[in-house]
Amino acid sequence: MNFNYESLISESCKNIPRSFIREILEIAEHPDFISFAGGLPNPAYFPLEQMNKAFQKVMENDGREALQYSGSQGFLPLREFICKRYNSLYATKMCPQNIIITNGSQQALDMLGKLFINQEDPLILEKPSYLGAIQAFSAYLPDFHQVHLTENGIDLNELEDVITKTNARILYGIPNFQNPSGISYSEETRKELAILLEWHGIIFIEDDPYNEIRFEGTPLPPVFSHLPEQVIWCGSFSKMIAPGIRTGWMCAPDELIPKLLRIKQASDLQSNNLIQRVIFRFLNDNEPEEHLQKVKSAYKKQKDTMIKAIREFFPEGSVHTNPEGGMFIWLTLPDGFDTEKVIEKSLQKKVAFVPGKSFFTAEGGSRNMRLNFSNASEEIIMEGMKRLGETIKEFAPDKFVKV
Repeated sequence: MNFNYESLISESCKNIPRSFIREILEIAEHPDFISFAGGLPNPAYFPLEQMNKAFQKVMENDGREALQYSGSQGFLPLREFICKRYNSLYATKMCPQNIIITNGSQQALDMLGKLFINQEDPLILEKPSYLGAIQAFSAYLPDFHQVHLTENGIDLNELEDVITKTNARILYGIPNFQNPSGISYSEETRKELAILLEWHGIIFIEDDPYNEIRFEGTPLPPVFSHLPEQVIWCGSFSKMIAPGIRTGWMCAPDELIPKLLRIKQASDLQSNNLIQRVIFRFLNDNEPEEHLQKVKSAYKKQKDTMIKAIREFFPEGSVHTNPEGGMFIWLTLPDGFDTEKVIEKSLQKKVAFVPGKSFFTAEGGSRNMRLNFSNASEEIIMEGMKRLGETIKEFAPDKFVKV
């Protein structure tokens, strides 16, 4: 007799949506597949030799300490490096005592959900929003409210209207090269958002994993720099170095640090002590900009190639974003298309993407697709987009008549 586990599953677990992305990635792992589905950095640019040297140096010089338990807040020299780097880049005033090292920025989102969200609390997200955040926050059973993005970032008028109607106190967003849209907040939007947050007493969870891979335009200071007392700034080494190291960080106000550390201790005691030390040694012994420049140069070419392919292979009336960094293009097909039906066919042609519905908490996204350009060569991008265009054409060949 099979045991009935379903009756024991919590409502919190049941509320977490499935990850279409992870399911697609499992299918697309076959070598003959072309995948634009995952948010994957390009492994061709992982700093293998430098990380290997950093690992060896840590084990030779600090091996016993690196393999021991450590403090929950994280390796102090790494926290000091984070502060020094971003204070220099963005004129922020970060302090090591306000930094917590996490197991990827995803853990930071889970910790912040546990800190702030009670069941049915209103929580504001961008529209569309990052699926990983939707999953992390869903476990705490919030009442989601999504606010549209414009070409300059979150729609501030709509945001204020939602705040007024819901009395929400938490906003989550990605101001740089947003996942999934690739949109960035303008400098004016960042400043005006800070004013709005202060006026209404809103906490902003500023998720910023892509700021290090800007390949066009001018770097802009985070919203955190305008309102550090009401912004929790989250970053990651996944895009800067490699995602397999699973190391991120968050910077929070003084009064929240003890509470967040209790949550961290209840979750996993500490982030990986060995990896934190290896990351610090890598950053200290190498010039990060040299490594990042190779990555950014490649991603720019790959993005441009994907946009060229959209214009060549996709139907008239298709609309796409043109990000200045990050890893994603957000594409909207003309009326009449359903990308969940498209992907059923495209998988048969061995090409994958993520349908837009995955990034909405309610309705929306049926004509959208998220396309990742970072994890494929220019040649593979052209071939994959050609296959994808051929798949879309099967649904409405009349919309491919060029004028």
